Amino acid sequence: MGGKTMKRTILGAVTALSTILALPASAETGLVVAGSEAVDSLLDRMAIRFEEILSETGGDAFDVNLIRGQSLGSAQQVMEQHQAGSVDVMYSRPDWFTSNVADFQVMSWGFTFRDRDHMQNFLNSDIFAGMNQQVVDQMGVRVLAAGVDQPRILYTRMPVNSIDDIQDMRMRVPGIRAYLQMWETVGAVPTQIAWAEAFLALQSGVVDGAEADASGAYSQRFHVAAPNITLTNHVMSAAHISVNEATWESLSAEDQAILQDAAAQAVAWMSTQAQSESQGVLDTMVAEGATVSDIDNEPFAERAGEAVPAMEAEGLWSEGLWQRIRDL
Repeated sequence: MGGKTMKRTILGAVTALSTILALPASAETGLVVAGSEAVDSLLDRMAIRFEEILSETGGDAFDVNLIRGQSLGSAQQVMEQHQAGSVDVMYSRPDWFTSNVADFQVMSWGFTFRDRDHMQNFLNSDIFAGMNQQVVDQMGVRVLAAGVDQPRILYTRMPVNSIDDIQDMRMRVPGIRAYLQMWETVGAVPTQIAWAEAFLALQSGVVDGAEADASGAYSQRFHVAAPNITLTNHVMSAAHISVNEATWESLSAEDQAILQDAAAQAVAWMSTQAQSESQGVLDTMVAEGATVSDIDNEPFAERAGEAVPAMEAEGLWSEGLWQRIRDL
């Protein structure tokens, strides 16, 4: 009797093992990928490209759940979920590290960067690498790749021909301290309004103007509510893809390499696309009724530069950081 029981037990185990081995292989790691960008915006398309590359190069190593749009809330709310680990991978801008790592405020300070090349040199520098290590240490988040996006420009209800025209203008800004203080420095009245609510604020006159990159603004239809577009190029934007550090550490070295490479390729695609489509987006906005104007940026840049010592004294970012970046 005991022998028959043993035989049935062994046969049952063999059958169960055979069933398990016969099952199709499942993805090893589930990844929740999210941001807060408008659907079809450039960063949203970067996220789609990231998912596609990961699928092509990673095989069944990753099971990606890409959450598009603002389903999970504002950028700050998604960043908090990213830190907590419920969002494994986030596509966003380095600006949203500022609540934990003050040095990133310098990237949002107007006229810090001369042009795209200057920004890219910074992103490739030891300065940026050191800032990223602070993000790992203080936030539990790791930047996989970062690249240059489009410059930020003005969208206003009334024309802006000089710095005089923005004095006391109610300007929509994100909830980032450097943006608030920058616009105060040049004479505007910064008003913190969520990105998803910016169009309505412009349309209803709650604010007189807003600023954003061309592709992002077009996705939000800023040019419809504020058809006067001024090429201030006051902030040279960047975008990145980051991973929760606990998620990163749970991956094998091979899967880490796959994830990092997919992020690098997607960000490089975004940066190339940002440069190539910027003028086309502006042309489309003009065709839809907007007016695009150049402006003398020097008065803005002078005020921004003069305020740097005071900003550093207040601890907005580390003393001397702005000049180190300017010297690159």
